[in-house]
Amino acid sequence: MVPWPIALLTLFYGIIATLSAATIWQIATGAVAKPLLWPILWLIVSAGVMCGLPLLKPWGRSLAIIASWLMVAVTLAIAGLVVMAGRPLLGLLATVSGTVHVVAIRYLRRPAVKAYFGSTARQQ
Repeated sequence: MVPWPIALLTLFYGIIATLSAATIWQIATGAVAKPLLWPILWLIVSAGVMCGLPLLKPWGRSLAIIASWLMVAVTLAIAGLVVMAGRPLLGLLATVSGTVHVVAIRYLRRPAVKAYFGSTARQQ
């Protein structure tokens, strides 16, 4: 059985994968003129996390930690851009929202959670 925090993380990355796929579709149909690299990158990473976490694969946990660090970097970059645009309260909100990813990283690094992903012979 998958613990509920891991299920919620899987749902979160599933939403990111869905939004990335929708953006790729919009770019492919010509509805939006954006670079294709970033949506493809986020789709690959988030789909990998979405598959690896509920299967309790060690690579899924590692990929989730890497993806969360990337999310922290992107969130802080967006916060910086918002502050430079003259909206400091919105920038503060974006900065505080980055803590969600840090909490996810801390959760995935706990020894009890590592044990879920570490054992190859799990009980059903």
